[in-house]
Amino acid sequence: MATSRAAEESRERLVALVLLLQSATRHAPLTQETIVRELLVDDDPTAKRVRKVRAYQGSDGAVRQKFERDKAKIRELGFQIDTVDLDAGSVGYWIDPDSATAPRIDFTDDEERVVRLALRFCGFGSDGAFSLFNEGPGGDGGLEFTNYYTPVLRALNLHRVLRFDYRSTSEKTREVDPLAIGVFEGAAYLVGRVHGTQEIKGYRIMRMTSMPVVLEERFDADDATRDLARAWRPEYAKVLRPTQVLVTTSENYAELLTRQYPEATREDHDGVVDVGITFESERDALRFVIDAADRVRLRSPKSLRREYAAWLSEVNRGPVPDLSGVSFSPSATNDSLGQTLQLLHAVYLAGDGLRISDLAHRFSLAPAVVRRVMDRLVTFEPMAGVYGFPAHLVKECDDWDDEANDDSLYVVEHFDREGVHEPAPLFWRDLFEVNIALREAARVYLDPAIESAIAKIEMAVDGFVGVETATNETVLEELRAAIDHHEQVKIEYTASGAEQVSTRVIEPRDLRVLNGHSYVRAYCTTRESWRTFRVDRIGAILAKSPASAPRPADDVHNWLTQVGEVGDEVVVVLDTNLRWLFEPLPNAQWRALDDGRLAVAFRVGDPSFLDHLMLRAGPGAVVATPAYAKAGRALASRIAERL
Repeated sequence: MATSRAAEESRERLVALVLLLQSATRHAPLTQETIVRELLVDDDPTAKRVRKVRAYQGSDGAVRQKFERDKAKIRELGFQIDTVDLDAGSVGYWIDPDSATAPRIDFTDDEERVVRLALRFCGFGSDGAFSLFNEGPGGDGGLEFTNYYTPVLRALNLHRVLRFDYRSTSEKTREVDPLAIGVFEGAAYLVGRVHGTQEIKGYRIMRMTSMPVVLEERFDADDATRDLARAWRPEYAKVLRPTQVLVTTSENYAELLTRQYPEATREDHDGVVDVGITFESERDALRFVIDAADRVRLRSPKSLRREYAAWLSEVNRGPVPDLSGVSFSPSATNDSLGQTLQLLHAVYLAGDGLRISDLAHRFSLAPAVVRRVMDRLVTFEPMAGVYGFPAHLVKECDDWDDEANDDSLYVVEHFDREGVHEPAPLFWRDLFEVNIALREAARVYLDPAIESAIAKIEMAVDGFVGVETATNETVLEELRAAIDHHEQVKIEYTASGAEQVSTRVIEPRDLRVLNGHSYVRAYCTTRESWRTFRVDRIGAILAKSPASAPRPADDVHNWLTQVGEVGDEVVVVLDTNLRWLFEPLPNAQWRALDDGRLAVAFRVGDPSFLDHLMLRAGPGAVVATPAYAKAGRALASRIAERL
C-alpha cells in the first residue's frame, strides 16, 4: 500500500466521499458544488492538533477533474453512483448503500465457525472475505476475485437488467437479464437472458471488461426460463448429440477413469483395458481425449479420431509476432480505497472491536500503516452538522500517554438516525464468496450449520448459485479426518502425466480448492519433503496410523499457487477464444496485440506442464519464447502415431 502524502490524502478523500454519498438520498442528493465547498478532511494526522481542510482545492478545472477521477475509482469498486437532475440544470449525486453492501446477516456461533472453516478450504485469497472472519492473513485464492461480483449480485437480487462490456471473439456491450450464477471448474459465470430475446447465454465474469451497471429497467422470468438458466453449462448446446468413446489404457489409469466417470464400462485384456464412456456431445468427448493425452489410445468413433488428428497437427504452430516492444501489466491488486473499506468492515463485523495488531496480522500490513489509516477513520467528520454517518470508529488506548506505540482498539459506535441503515459488514461480493466456499466445503464437512448458513445467504441474495466440480473426489472426507486427527495415511497416487500408480505415505496438513479441483498439502515420508497432491488422483487410502514423528516446517506459505512464482517465464500468443484456458494460471500477465490476439506471460517450473497446456490449447496458440518454441509438438506427434 502506498504511504506517500498524496496517497494518504487521496485515500481519505475517497473514503469520505463514499460514506458521504451513502448518507445522501435520492430526494436529497449532493451536488458537486456542495461537496467541493464543504467536504473536509484532516490536513496532517501526525500533528498534535488536527486541522480540517477542504478536500478539493485548486482551480475549477483541476477540482472538476479530481472529482471525476474519484467518482470513477468509487465505481470501479462496485458502488453505483446515481445522478439526479435538479433545478436550474444542476446534477446531484448519491449512493444507495445497498448497491455495494449486502443486507446484514446474523450468523449463529456454529454458522460463523463453519464459515471460517469454509473460507480456509476455498477462499478468494488475501483480497477476499477471509480476513473478515479469520484471525490470520488470507493465503491462496481458490476462485477469481473481482469487484464485478457486487453489481451482478445486486442485479440478481433486484431482478433488474445488467449492462457491461464483454470480450469473447470481439468486445461488445451486452444487456442481460441476470438469472443465475454458476461456478464450473472454479470459474464463475453469469447466466442470463439476452435482453429483449428468449436466448439464454453464459458470460464468464472475468471476461467482463467494464464494471457492470445495474439499470433501472426490471424484468420478469417464468420458472421454465429460470430452470433453463440453472441447467446451463459452459459446453451448453441447444441440441446435444451423445458420443460414445472407446479408449485403451493401462489398468491404473482405467481405475482413475472409472472413479471419475461412474457410468463408464471397462473390459480387461492382458494388462490393458478398454474403457467406454458416453459424453453429451462430441466436443465434450474431444476435450476428454485431449486432457488424457498419451495416457489413452482413442479407438472410436472414427469421426472423433479425424477431428483429433486435425487438432494434433496444429499444436503450437502459427505465426509469432515481434514482442520486443511489448510490456505486460502486473496483476491487478486491490486499491487503497478497497483496502481501507475492508479494514473498516472488519471492525464493523467484530462486535468487540479489533486492535492494531489484529488488523495488521489479518491483512498482512505494517502496524504503522494500520494506525495511520484507522486514525484517519476515527477523526472523520466531513460536513458535520449537515450530513452525518450512521456509525463511526472510536479509538480506545491502554496508554494514552504513549498513544503512538499503544496497541489501540478500534470499536464501531452506532447512531440511531431515522431513515439511515446500520452499516452492513459485508459487501455483496463477500456474501457470494462465503456462499461458494460453504458449498465447496459441504463436500468435506458434514455439518447442519453449513446448510443453515447457505439458506440465510440465499434468502438475502435471492439468486440461485450452483457449483459444479469436474471430478469425483471420493477420499476428501478421509483426508479431512486425517488432518483433524493428525494421522499419516498410505495412498495410491497417479502423478500428472504418469500412467503407473505409486504408493506414498503422507501426513496431510491442509486442504484447499483451486480451479475446481481439491488439493492436499502433506509431508511425504516416501520422498521426505513437503508435497502437494491433487485429490482426484489419489486412487485409494490403504491404511491410517497416528503421525508421531516431528517434521520440518513447510517453508512454502502459498503452496497452492507457487507454480506462478517459480520457473522460467514463458510468453504464449493466443486467439481471444482461448483465454479461458490460460486465465486460471497464477500471476499471469496479459497484453492485447495489434493483430487482435492476446499475449500472456507466466512462469513454468516443469516443461511437461507446458507441453500438456499447449496440447489442450491446440489451434490458435503458439509459444513466443524461443527456448520453448516447440513445446507440445513431440507429445502431439506421439499421440498422432497411435491413432
